[in-house]
Amino acid sequence: MKNINPRASALILAAAMLLSGCRSAVHPSPGSGNSLASGEALITAEPDQGAESGSGDAFPPASSEETAPSESEPLEPDVTLPESESESESESESESEPESESESEPESEPESEPESEPSLEEEDPSYESVGGESGDAKEDIDIDASDNSYIFSEEDDFFFLVNKQYLLPEDYEIETETVQGSYEMEKTAAKYMRQMIEAAAQDGIELKVMSAYRTVSYQKRLFERNVSSRMESGMSYDEAYYDTSINIAPPGGSEHNAGLAADIIDTDHWDTYTAFEDTKEFAWLQEHAWEYGYILRYLKGKEEITGYIYEPWHYRYVGVKYAKAVRDSGLCLEEYFEEYVLSEGEEPSFPWQKP
Repeated sequence: MKNINPRASALILAAAMLLSGCRSAVHPSPGSGNSLASGEALITAEPDQGAESGSGDAFPPASSEETAPSESEPLEPDVTLPESESESESESESESEPESESESEPESEPESEPESEPSLEEEDPSYESVGGESGDAKEDIDIDASDNSYIFSEEDDFFFLVNKQYLLPEDYEIETETVQGSYEMEKTAAKYMRQMIEAAAQDGIELKVMSAYRTVSYQKRLFERNVSSRMESGMSYDEAYYDTSINIAPPGGSEHNAGLAADIIDTDHWDTYTAFEDTKEFAWLQEHAWEYGYILRYLKGKEEITGYIYEPWHYRYVGVKYAKAVRDSGLCLEEYFEEYVLSEGEEPSFPWQKP
């Protein structure tokens, strides 16, 4: 080994020591206490000290190349984001969306109005109801004489003739009340009819009203319809008119138009009127109808006088005052008027029209 100059050795050793000190200053060991200027402290400070996220006061840590996210991988938030708007809306709509109209609001067809009982004016007597409840209980009835405007202000006012020759005046107007079911009559006649039906029921007799008040306009249609029906069956017009006229009164000439007549039958003979004569109901009426002001109007054997066939079902209100006398006389009403009411040559008239 070559000998080294001691001075040179000392210089080499000093240079080595100087080089070692520079490295230690640039890369101090942890906890060595060596520090640089404040700007250098930013290099050595730990990333979690004193730096708030997003404040810009801290420099990335030395290992930032490993931990920093790449530009191609965006930062994922460390909180769970809500579901996408489209998904949330979809779910909320599916929950809150109302049912279709056909499910949530079913079609509601308007209820059909309940069929009301046909007006008496439009009823066809061939199909008039025989049903209905009996009327009020028997009661004493007095005519309201204080009502001078009403045509029937006293009992005598009900005692008049109406037939083919003596038609009701065109201004004839009455007040009606129900007698049974949908059938109506003039209010005083109706009250007595209800009494009679009730009294019969107490005796075990069931009286059914088949027809009652009819308007004149209905009577007109009824008459014309029956004429046409007979002509369709092969009758001539004259034959059809005559046959109709002995069964049906002309418009204004019917006691039904006056509201003072009712056709009464029993439940077993509603379609065969003539058989009514042989029933216990007919027998009861023959004995008691007069007590309520009613008479059998079209008697057997009086067809030429009344102008109508025998009708055991047709009862006319004439008032209690006259009913028994007419019944006991055995006369039809036309005969009774001629015999006991009218003077010689006097024509029948309506009581409310007398001076």
